[in-house]
Amino acid sequence: MKHLIWSAAALGAAGFLVALALTGGRGGPGLGAFTPAGLMTIPLQDIREVDVQTGEDRWHFVRAGDGWRTTVGTSPPGFAARLDGALTLLRNSGPERVLDAAEVAAVEPAQFGLDPPRLRVVVNGSSGSNFAIGFGATNVLGLSHYARREGSREIVLLPGFVADEWQRVGKVP
Repeated sequence: MKHLIWSAAALGAAGFLVALALTGGRGGPGLGAFTPAGLMTIPLQDIREVDVQTGEDRWHFVRAGDGWRTTVGTSPPGFAARLDGALTLLRNSGPERVLDAAEVAAVEPAQFGLDPPRLRVVVNGSSGSNFAIGFGATNVLGLSHYARREGSREIVLLPGFVADEWQRVGKVP
Protein backbone atom coordinates (compact mmCIF):
# COMPACT_ATOMS: atom_id res chain seq x y z
CA MET A 1 0.00 0.00 0.00
CA LYS A 2 2.84 2.39 0.86
CA HIS A 3 4.48 1.73 -2.51
CA LEU A 4 1.21 2.57 -4.29
CA ILE A 5 0.86 5.92 -2.45
CA TRP A 6 4.43 6.96 -3.33
CA SER A 7 3.90 5.98 -6.95
CA ALA A 8 0.69 8.06 -7.12
CA ALA A 9 2.45 11.05 -5.53
CA ALA A 10 5.31 10.79 -8.04
CA LEU A 11 2.87 10.58 -10.94
CA GLY A 12 0.94 13.59 -9.61
CA ALA A 13 4.13 15.65 -9.27
CA ALA A 14 5.26 14.68 -12.78
CA GLY A 15 1.84 15.58 -14.15
CA PHE A 16 1.98 18.96 -12.42
CA LEU A 17 5.41 19.69 -13.92
CA VAL A 18 4.22 18.69 -17.40
CA ALA A 19 1.18 20.98 -17.02
CA LEU A 20 3.42 23.90 -15.99
CA ALA A 21 5.73 23.25 -18.93
CA LEU A 22 2.86 23.19 -21.41
CA THR A 23 0.99 26.23 -20.08
CA GLY A 24 4.02 28.49 -19.62
CA GLY A 25 3.94 28.59 -15.85
CA ARG A 26 1.49 30.11 -13.50
CA GLY A 27 -0.07 33.53 -13.87
CA GLY A 28 -0.22 36.10 -11.15
CA PRO A 29 0.96 39.47 -9.99
CA GLY A 30 4.11 40.89 -11.49
CA LEU A 31 3.55 39.35 -14.88
CA GLY A 32 1.47 42.17 -16.34
CA ALA A 33 2.75 44.62 -18.91
CA PHE A 34 4.73 47.58 -17.56
CA THR A 35 2.94 50.93 -17.51
CA PRO A 36 4.73 54.12 -16.45
CA ALA A 37 3.47 55.43 -13.09
CA GLY A 38 5.46 58.66 -12.89
CA LEU A 39 4.09 62.17 -12.62
CA MET A 40 5.43 63.28 -16.00
CA THR A 41 3.24 62.09 -18.87
CA ILE A 42 5.17 63.57 -21.78
CA PRO A 43 6.58 60.73 -23.92
CA LEU A 44 10.38 60.63 -23.68
CA GLN A 45 10.87 60.92 -27.44
CA ASP A 46 8.79 64.14 -27.50
CA ILE A 47 10.95 66.02 -24.97
CA ARG A 48 12.84 68.89 -26.59
CA GLU A 49 14.05 71.13 -23.74
CA VAL A 50 14.87 70.71 -20.05
CA ASP A 51 15.58 73.44 -17.49
CA VAL A 52 17.22 72.49 -14.19
CA GLN A 53 17.58 75.00 -11.38
CA THR A 54 19.33 74.38 -8.06
CA GLY A 55 19.60 77.39 -5.80
CA GLU A 56 21.28 80.02 -7.93
CA ASP A 57 22.63 77.63 -10.57
CA ARG A 58 20.59 77.09 -13.72
CA TRP A 59 21.08 74.96 -16.83
CA HIS A 60 19.10 74.77 -20.05
CA PHE A 61 19.39 71.68 -22.22
CA VAL A 62 18.11 71.27 -25.76
CA ARG A 63 17.73 68.06 -27.70
CA ALA A 64 19.39 68.43 -31.09
CA GLY A 65 19.60 65.92 -33.91
CA ASP A 66 22.69 64.30 -32.41
CA GLY A 67 21.54 64.30 -28.76
CA TRP A 68 21.46 66.69 -25.83
CA ARG A 69 23.49 69.87 -25.62
CA THR A 70 23.63 72.63 -23.06
CA THR A 71 22.99 76.18 -24.22
CA VAL A 72 25.70 77.51 -21.90
CA GLY A 73 29.18 75.96 -21.80
CA THR A 74 29.88 72.37 -22.73
CA SER A 75 28.60 69.16 -21.25
CA PRO A 76 30.99 66.36 -20.31
CA PRO A 77 31.06 63.00 -22.14
CA GLY A 78 28.23 60.67 -21.17
CA PHE A 79 26.04 63.51 -19.95
CA ALA A 80 23.21 62.71 -22.38
CA ALA A 81 22.78 59.26 -20.83
CA ARG A 82 22.52 60.79 -17.36
CA LEU A 83 19.87 63.28 -18.50
CA ASP A 84 17.94 60.56 -20.35
CA GLY A 85 18.08 58.39 -17.22
CA ALA A 86 16.73 61.18 -15.03
CA LEU A 87 13.89 61.83 -17.49
CA THR A 88 13.06 58.12 -17.58
CA LEU A 89 12.89 57.98 -13.78
CA LEU A 90 10.61 61.01 -13.70
CA ARG A 91 8.25 59.33 -16.17
CA ASN A 92 8.36 55.76 -14.85
CA SER A 93 8.76 56.01 -11.06
CA GLY A 94 5.49 56.78 -9.35
CA PRO A 95 5.03 58.49 -6.02
CA GLU A 96 5.21 56.44 -2.86
CA ARG A 97 2.51 58.60 -1.29
CA VAL A 98 0.32 61.53 -2.27
CA LEU A 99 -0.57 64.12 0.38
CA ASP A 100 -3.79 65.89 -0.53
CA ALA A 101 -4.48 69.57 0.18
CA ALA A 102 -6.09 68.81 3.56
CA GLU A 103 -3.07 66.83 4.75
CA VAL A 104 -0.70 69.53 3.54
CA ALA A 105 -2.68 72.25 5.34
CA ALA A 106 -2.47 70.34 8.64
CA VAL A 107 1.35 70.47 8.70
CA GLU A 108 3.87 73.31 8.90
CA PRO A 109 4.72 74.09 5.23
CA ALA A 110 8.43 74.59 5.93
CA GLN A 111 8.75 70.88 6.71
CA PHE A 112 8.41 70.05 3.01
CA GLY A 113 11.18 72.42 1.86
CA LEU A 114 9.24 73.48 -1.22
CA ASP A 115 9.03 77.26 -0.74
CA PRO A 116 11.26 77.75 -2.66
CA PRO A 117 12.11 74.25 -3.93
CA ARG A 118 15.68 73.05 -3.57
CA LEU A 119 15.60 71.73 -7.12
CA ARG A 120 13.25 72.69 -9.95
CA VAL A 121 12.89 70.84 -13.24
CA VAL A 122 10.91 72.11 -16.24
CA VAL A 123 10.40 69.80 -19.22
CA ASN A 124 9.05 71.06 -22.55
CA GLY A 125 7.66 68.73 -25.19
CA SER A 126 7.50 69.13 -28.93
CA SER A 127 3.72 69.62 -29.02
CA GLY A 128 3.75 72.55 -26.60
CA SER A 129 3.19 70.32 -23.57
CA ASN A 130 5.21 71.09 -20.48
CA PHE A 131 5.79 69.67 -17.03
CA ALA A 132 7.34 71.41 -14.03
CA ILE A 133 8.18 69.92 -10.65
CA GLY A 134 9.95 71.18 -7.55
CA PHE A 135 11.86 68.87 -5.21
CA GLY A 136 12.09 69.74 -1.53
CA ALA A 137 13.36 68.19 1.67
CA THR A 138 13.73 64.50 2.42
CA ASN A 139 11.26 62.70 4.64
CA VAL A 140 12.14 61.78 8.22
CA LEU A 141 13.79 58.50 7.17
CA GLY A 142 15.77 60.23 4.42
CA LEU A 143 14.60 57.73 1.79
CA SER A 144 12.12 59.89 -0.13
CA HIS A 145 11.85 63.51 -1.25
CA TYR A 146 8.86 65.79 -1.03
CA ALA A 147 7.90 67.14 -4.44
CA ARG A 148 5.13 69.20 -5.98
CA ARG A 149 4.02 69.57 -9.57
CA GLU A 150 3.50 73.19 -10.49
CA GLY A 151 -0.17 74.02 -10.49
CA SER A 152 -1.03 71.26 -8.02
CA ARG A 153 -1.88 71.64 -4.34
CA GLU A 154 -0.87 68.04 -3.63
CA ILE A 155 2.57 67.11 -2.36
CA VAL A 156 4.01 63.73 -3.26
CA LEU A 157 6.75 61.59 -1.79
CA LEU A 158 9.01 60.44 -4.62
CA PRO A 159 11.65 57.74 -4.16
CA GLY A 160 15.01 59.21 -3.22
CA PHE A 161 16.74 57.88 -6.33
CA VAL A 162 14.58 60.12 -8.57
CA ALA A 163 15.62 63.34 -6.83
CA ASP A 164 19.21 62.11 -6.45
CA GLU A 165 19.55 61.62 -10.19
CA TRP A 166 18.24 65.13 -10.88
CA GLN A 167 20.65 66.55 -8.31
CA ARG A 168 23.49 64.85 -10.22
CA VAL A 169 22.18 66.41 -13.45
CA GLY A 170 22.21 69.83 -11.76
CA LYS A 171 25.84 69.45 -10.66
CA VAL A 172 27.41 68.20 -13.88
CA PRO A 173 27.86 71.12 -16.33
